[in-house]
Amino acid sequence: ECLTVLAERVASPRELAEVLDEDLSNVSYHVRVLKELGLIELIREEPVRGAVAHFYKAVERPLLSNVEWERMPLGVREAFSIHSFDALIKDATEAIDKGTFDNRPDRHLTRTTLLLDSKGFTRLSKAMDELLELVFEEQAASAERRSKSGEEPIRTTAATALFAMPAPQSKESSTDA
Repeated sequence: ECLTVLAERVASPRELAEVLDEDLSNVSYHVRVLKELGLIELIREEPVRGAVAHFYKAVERPLLSNVEWERMPLGVREAFSIHSFDALIKDATEAIDKGTFDNRPDRHLTRTTLLLDSKGFTRLSKAMDELLELVFEEQAASAERRSKSGEEPIRTTAATALFAMPAPQSKESSTDA
């Protein structure tokens, strides 16, 4: 959530705590982790009642490499994942509610369950990374075309996900509620 706010504007941990209605010490911890991972940068410092307030913003296109993701504490990774899915659900709900989700015949939505080995999982993860690069390349190309044509932008959300699922429960171990 801190990263989302800092992608939109400059803020101090105190401001983030107020906006997110969270404890300042918790927000400060997450800001420190984001800074260590290179996802945000210090923009300025201001003296405030004998202390120094630090103001941050997200770096351009904040993405985590596999190495950075592995270095991140599990609780922070889980919070990042939860926030990402919450934002995706919010975007999809808004688009459905306002009638834009299905208004284009070329929209795409798939959900595919798979049985993979480690090599297959790694290959698909790499392919999704490559797709993300294509997404950003197309955004840049679209901006260039729109600047020449004057076409209004189509506000869009693109999402991909690949994650391991828990093993299904056997009928013997499940209980009826």
